[in-house]
Amino acid sequence: MKACWTIFRKEMRVYFVSPLAYVFLAAFLFLAGLFFYLGITLTGEASLRVMLGNLSITLLFVLPMLTMRHFAEEQRAGTLELLLTAPAPPWALIVGKWAASLALCVVMLAGTFLFPVMLAWYGDPDWGVVGTSYLALVLCAAAFCAAGLFASSLTQDQMAAGIAGILVLLPFWLVGQAASLTENPTLTSILEKASFLAHLRGFTKGVVDTADLSWFLLFVFLFLFLTYRTLESRRWR
Repeated sequence: MKACWTIFRKEMRVYFVSPLAYVFLAAFLFLAGLFFYLGITLTGEASLRVMLGNLSITLLFVLPMLTMRHFAEEQRAGTLELLLTAPAPPWALIVGKWAASLALCVVMLAGTFLFPVMLAWYGDPDWGVVGTSYLALVLCAAAFCAAGLFASSLTQDQMAAGIAGILVLLPFWLVGQAASLTENPTLTSILEKASFLAHLRGFTKGVVDTADLSWFLLFVFLFLFLTYRTLESRRWR
């Protein structure tokens, strides 16, 4: 755990001593404010439904770009081999980098708490739904960061890693729409279970289902494990 904490602190320091974190934070808050304004003016609802829904899509494109540098830059700079031969196990390196990316995303989401407060000033939002919706965004962020790390471990080109991360995630986002086009009940069920949207619906209604929580945790574990296997293969080359 000490090695994991060291990696986490190092990555957080890299984020905040460079303009990267501030650029992502400013862009994310701008989009959140835009979605909040459009959601209220276009629908006439005093709710965060539109803003939170669009933020989940935004994270799908933003987070792979946030995580693309983690292993790709280490490979390009030739420091990945040093890290893999260090006393710290590879899983500590992976979890530390993943946790740092997730922490930065939580900071970005915390910046949007102003909008529920503004909504409460003029209306009476359902705080249970607001809470579960934010939980859904954190779970999405955890999953997107894990997939982004995996993509970053595959190449030393940062831009290629970012694009690969998006391409890995998009099928899981769009597969729910494909499920509605099939007439085979078994195939429809399989596609629905693989869909992000299917597992987000309950949270948007204020319902926390252990099956949905388990799906997100399994998704995170799967891609962190794939990242581990990728790094292990490089370690023994």
